[in-house]
Amino acid sequence: MPLSTIVLHGSPRRGGNSDTLAEHFVKGLRDSGDVDVKDFYLNEMEIRPCRGCESCQTSEGNKCVIDDDDMQQIYSVFGDADIVVWANPSYWGYLTGQLKTALDRMEALAMNPEKYFVDKEFVAILTYRYHYESIVSFFERVQDHFRFKFNVITFCSLNEGSHEDLHVSSSQAKLDEAYQLGKKLGSR
Repeated sequence: MPLSTIVLHGSPRRGGNSDTLAEHFVKGLRDSGDVDVKDFYLNEMEIRPCRGCESCQTSEGNKCVIDDDDMQQIYSVFGDADIVVWANPSYWGYLTGQLKTALDRMEALAMNPEKYFVDKEFVAILTYRYHYESIVSFFERVQDHFRFKFNVITFCSLNEGSHEDLHVSSSQAKLDEAYQLGKKLGSR
């Protein structure tokens, strides 16, 4: 049975640093064995924000009342995923609006941690200019409750000398780190 992986691309731009690191991670997965990868480019999806209505807490099957947007694509595969990749360029030290909107809609999934979170491998691929720590803190804060395994790859895109942005393709060490983590998780 293939290792099921979903990649949640939080960047509004394709091909940037977080996507590049995610590609190298997935290449490591694929080189280690049989995997099924589903990519979700959140900026290209129509995902409405959580209403905060709390219906998912009381409805049968903990269903979200918003049932006619692209979040249904993610809901349909999240439970079966072995690995969930959160690929995110950090804006203001946190998740992009696209990824945060999808995460908020996972409140419905949070009602059943055994099915949706326990023992999954979460991989946060975080690119940043100044800060990323609040994202890591978030995942670490909820990890005890949801009991997922947590891995982090970070890349600072700021050249402190010139104040220009660097593309991660200029850092073979980071590309190798992403590839090796994919290879390690894919061979488990």
